[in-house]
Amino acid sequence: MTSNDWRLARFAFVYFNAQTIIYLIPELASSSNYQGIAGILAGSLLSLAVLFFVVYIGRLQPNASWVNFGKRILGKGLHSAILFLLLIWSVYYASYDIQSFVLFFGANYMQGTPPWFLQLIIAIVVMYAVRLGIRTIVYMSDGIFLLTFSVMLFVFYSYGEKANMQMIPALFHYFDVPTFVENTLATFSVVTEWVVFLFISPEFKFGKGTFNKLAITAAGVCLSVLVAWGFTILNFSPHFARQFQYPFLEFIRSRVNEGFLESMAPFMIGLWTASMFIHCSLLIYAATKCMSYFTKGKGEKMIIPILSLLSAGIAFYYAYHVYVYHEHYFSFTAVLIWVFVELIPVLYGVVAMLRYGSSKGFNKSSQSSR
Repeated sequence: MTSNDWRLARFAFVYFNAQTIIYLIPELASSSNYQGIAGILAGSLLSLAVLFFVVYIGRLQPNASWVNFGKRILGKGLHSAILFLLLIWSVYYASYDIQSFVLFFGANYMQGTPPWFLQLIIAIVVMYAVRLGIRTIVYMSDGIFLLTFSVMLFVFYSYGEKANMQMIPALFHYFDVPTFVENTLATFSVVTEWVVFLFISPEFKFGKGTFNKLAITAAGVCLSVLVAWGFTILNFSPHFARQFQYPFLEFIRSRVNEGFLESMAPFMIGLWTASMFIHCSLLIYAATKCMSYFTKGKGEKMIIPILSLLSAGIAFYYAYHVYVYHEHYFSFTAVLIWVFVELIPVLYGVVAMLRYGSSKGFNKSSQSSR
């Protein structure tokens, strides 16, 4: 059980790293000015509350899937509606992953390559990973966790070397309530995707130490966001940082002739690519489990390619309407939708606590209903 908990913790770090460093940092840099620390900390602390309820739900019936026993908590109708919402959200979010990948590589490394070709390749890889199952997806992260962690330390060290440390007092001087709320919601929406971890059980059971291990990961993600955001501001200043779509890439480009960092750049991009594939694969896996609930487990082999291609199809639309993609991806409405979806475990957890109290009460209720 302990090794599984640490494996989940490593997987969670890789999963969240795919989004936070590349996409959350630019969003915070564009809106926070010098103020960001308070919002990052608040959003991360709130995510721990959601994590608590995810682990609590997972421990109610460790040998069963939440997709199946969740109807005993909220009722079949409401549970089905929530699974349908998660199905749509997962497929739609996966399309964001695919389009973000295409934009990044299309603009920087594969100019002139048709978007549909990249999207098709990504969909095939995701399809294959999901078909192998959640254990394979989680084990894949084991292979890149140490590399990702080591490379992040190296990048942060290089980031810090060129930082203007005289600007540090400004990071603690400003505080504006609307900006704080905006930063908190933006951080929360990215670092609180714990809802998809409900689909990991029972292949990986949640035990007594699961929350503590995953909380360590959450703290590590929070620290990495703080350091990455802080060094982005100290290297570029808020005025220039908000003009870059990928501040990390701009930093690497600015030091491209500095030997070791130049040779490290393709390696870092490769690690991020692997993280993105894992992130997208878990989303499609969650969508597959939701769809299988409605089909009563039939046709799962066909569900995986259908949902993968559907995500690629949405990304294909965004590829030829990039302004719509940016409008949707960075809109405040999208943040609110993400927050609502990510709070779903809280709803289940609170209702389960009021009705059953603990896993023992839940299991007794299950036995008496039989």
